[in-house]
Amino acid sequence: MFDRIHHAGIAIKDLGIAQDVFTKGLGLLVDTTRSPLPNGNLQRGADPTDILDVPIGGMELELNAPPVDGSTPGGTHRFIENRGGVGALHHICLHSDNVPDDVAHLRASGLTQLESPENQKKEPWNEVTFFHPRDCLGILLEIWRTEKHRVDDNYQGAGVFTGMHHIGIVTDDLEKARHFWCNIIGLRVDTTRSQTLKGGRLIENDNVKILNIPLGKDSGEIVAISPQDGSSGTANFLEKYGGKAQGTMHHISLETADVRSAIDFVEGNGLKRIGDVTDESAWIHPSSAGGVLIQIVKKT
Repeated sequence: MFDRIHHAGIAIKDLGIAQDVFTKGLGLLVDTTRSPLPNGNLQRGADPTDILDVPIGGMELELNAPPVDGSTPGGTHRFIENRGGVGALHHICLHSDNVPDDVAHLRASGLTQLESPENQKKEPWNEVTFFHPRDCLGILLEIWRTEKHRVDDNYQGAGVFTGMHHIGIVTDDLEKARHFWCNIIGLRVDTTRSQTLKGGRLIENDNVKILNIPLGKDSGEIVAISPQDGSSGTANFLEKYGGKAQGTMHHISLETADVRSAIDFVEGNGLKRIGDVTDESAWIHPSSAGGVLIQIVKKT
């Protein structure tokens, strides 16, 4: 089963921008034991990338930039170019406590594994792997093998943000999203906050309905968002980036003890807010955050 969000994968133009946003701007720290500075973890292969791992609570932000050592850029580079040359949320990675069974289940459910035909013959499958966005409502899905690695409190940086509350995904059909994340992935909607019988919970100021789909306490959750008309910013985002695939990743949400103090902190470090600030929530503009829309929420 999938027991937590392992990381949110973020594609970003270069690691300098990544550090400005996620270390200086948000006050987090790079896990240099796995992605040593300045160039990070040099992942080479079909999609060469330079990676920085930034822990937050029991999860991570994985920052992926095109290689700077002359390696031929791959799909991550093309993704960045398609998102205006800056960057954006790229993939969702779920941690599995039983990779062979989970991968076999996803294959049997009709999801396309992004491995060479030769590699797909491996049985049982025990490695990290990806599944194609066309079968996952526009989400590139990564499965992470079981590991006991957990970073300690030293990596919480300034301590303003203590965890990743959720990853927001936008979809044109909330019932299809529920089916994918619950019937295929095996999670459950928190019906105390977003009842499926009522078609989710209405967020009036953006005219969207949402489903809260947690993975467990302090393990993150998926929030599926469906616009109710074509007039909102969320609807425009879906049409521009996820219309053909019926969805895409939309934002990450970070927890803090004090939203107003947190927004003061990030603005003081060069990030820009968007919209109103309340005691419960605030937003960071993607233009100042490497193309990533970031929500700040009060930890409960």
